Amino acid sequence: MKLTIILFTVCALVIFGARLAKADEVSDLKEQLKALQETTAALSAKVQALEAKQEAQGKEIKKVPELAQKVGELKEQPAGKGLFEGVTVGGHLKFALLDRTQGERNGVSEHTDLGAGFFGRHNLILFLSKEIEDWLKIDVMPEVDATASATPSLGSDLGRASSNTYSWDIYQAFMTALLPKGYELKVGKFNAMFSEDYAKESWWHTLYNMPAGSCYLTAWHDFGAELYKNFDFDKWSLPIYFSVLNGNTDANVDNNEAKTVLLHIAPEFFQSKLRLLGSFGYGKWDGKSKDANLRSLGGFDWKYQKFNLTGEYIYTVYNNVVLPATVTAASPRADGERKGFWLRAVYTFNPKWRVAIQQTQYNMYKSGLVGQKDMLSDKWYTTDLALDYFLTPSSTIIAQYENGNGHRSDGSESLKFDRFTLGWRTTF
Repeated sequence: MKLTIILFTVCALVIFGARLAKADEVSDLKEQLKALQETTAALSAKVQALEAKQEAQGKEIKKVPELAQKVGELKEQPAGKGLFEGVTVGGHLKFALLDRTQGERNGVSEHTDLGAGFFGRHNLILFLSKEIEDWLKIDVMPEVDATASATPSLGSDLGRASSNTYSWDIYQAFMTALLPKGYELKVGKFNAMFSEDYAKESWWHTLYNMPAGSCYLTAWHDFGAELYKNFDFDKWSLPIYFSVLNGNTDANVDNNEAKTVLLHIAPEFFQSKLRLLGSFGYGKWDGKSKDANLRSLGGFDWKYQKFNLTGEYIYTVYNNVVLPATVTAASPRADGERKGFWLRAVYTFNPKWRVAIQQTQYNMYKSGLVGQKDMLSDKWYTTDLALDYFLTPSSTIIAQYENGNGHRSDGSESLKFDRFTLGWRTTF
């Protein structure tokens, strides 16, 4: 407004003065008026720019309360999950304090020297778990194993290597997804739910050594997918596991196009005091997807006050197994069976002391011998006694005695032994 008044006044003076001015004065006034108009235009442009800037700043100032409100809302929200947030680290450490075996192979007395490993390491498994989302979790379990080849076996002398052999592996590595309606899906490398005692490592804090050779019956490490759901009823429940697995003897390699299916059911009664166990698996084991492998299991788990009785019977058959060590197109073949049972009774005196006894009997097919023409079998009878002392609920010193008696079906090998072990297992 002020600029308009000034411009009007100047123009009036110029017009009035022009009547009295001389011709040259008129010319000068015109030049001055032109310069003044240019100055006025420049000032007007600056004023418009300043007004536009002030208007923009006013809009930004209005946004400040909104931004403050959003910042407050973000502060109230839970922090985002970083790389290590939600990661849990644990493990299982096992090592022998004392170990000695004595016995007879084919009627000849043998024994191992008394082994002590107070500062040694026999087996270490780390548990690494990361919750990615509320419904998705990853578990990785690397394993370091040291063995001195001291476990008695048919066809070998009783002995212990002069130095440990170290190896490492991925014991388990899998993703677990929580699905709608109570389903759980596990995908990766894991202990297949065939024998619950082995898959869930229930025996770890009861026995230090698994009875000689029996892991061939119960152990099943594989790669694949497992779907689990527990069906609850009025007076009982029915956990069901269904798996699709590679089915190869090497859990890290799938050697054929066929897949192995495994069904495990474990109905529970009387608040889980009595559980019945059943498993059935079927697939192809050879590289050409021709030869079948059938695995079956039946068992139970009964708890009464301080007493626990558990057992499993297992039957496995591999069709068309090559017999001799040297494989040719003309090599003789036969079906190989693995069958047997184990029964374990445990009595807990108090939170510190527990005693266990286990009877194991099994028959394992034997192949791979030089010039072998007929299927052989190794039969084992073992009795194990264990006394467990719990330093903490997850750290146990185990004194174990094992008596074993094995022989080969053709009479070529026999082995009787007594093994004494004092070991320490800790899960952390």
